[in-house]
Amino acid sequence: MRLPQHSYEEVRDAVVSVLLRPDGHDYPSQFLSLVAAVGMWFHAQAPRPQSGGITIYTPGDDLHPADAESVREVFWDLFRQGHITLGLNNSNPAYPFFRLSRFGRESLGTSAQNRFHDTASYIHLVQSRAPDLSPEAATYLEEAVAAFYAGCYLSACVMIGVAAESEFLRLTAEAAGSTRYPGTFAAPAKETFLKTKIDKFQRALEPIRSNLEPRKKFENLDANLAAIQAILRVARNDAGHPTGAAAPDRDQVYVFLHLFPAFAEQVHNLRLALA
Repeated sequence: MRLPQHSYEEVRDAVVSVLLRPDGHDYPSQFLSLVAAVGMWFHAQAPRPQSGGITIYTPGDDLHPADAESVREVFWDLFRQGHITLGLNNSNPAYPFFRLSRFGRESLGTSAQNRFHDTASYIHLVQSRAPDLSPEAATYLEEAVAAFYAGCYLSACVMIGVAAESEFLRLTAEAAGSTRYPGTFAAPAKETFLKTKIDKFQRALEPIRSNLEPRKKFENLDANLAAIQAILRVARNDAGHPTGAAAPDRDQVYVFLHLFPAFAEQVHNLRLALA
């Protein structure tokens, strides 16, 4: 069985995950062993048929040819960026041997917090940025990630949108009871239609934006408010209703999954600032 094709970013995440394994845990030291390790990484994430509750692993599963070429691109991109050093040691000083540079291990290790590979790691990523994520939103996100890895992109998109809507409705409800800004968010809280609720919330927020503290946490407020609208409009409305719009593809859902942690963090910060 051939595995499905993945995006460049997904392949890069897989390469980085493989390269950051602790020494002694099948760390690849040659390019072809890296390709094989990435294949095993994707094999571990792919949904498998079960028989009697036991997962069936099919020998001979193949990495998609496009993914194998993406591994090559990622490898040389990481080399040009200084993350990879050609040669393993003085006995194996040249390509196809390689190793992570000191800079690569430190830099890629720092960025590892923004990667996920299953439901648990994704929820951990979101909660690291929004510690008070509601249980309801977490449940929807778990379903979204499970659907994403199962190739059910429409379902994943809808679940991301429901999670975003849940968190935004929670924000407007709490803002309506703000003691710092009494009455400021009463209108959006009473609004029934989601798009109108978002518009009224943004209008109510505009006059007090400069008062939000700490200011550093609201430097990207416009971008994150735009992300709120994008996720809710596309993921919730277009995907969740029979509008005739084309079903989302894997890359689009992948982007939404990566947008959500920043969205959740901004909503978390706004809840605290508007309390």
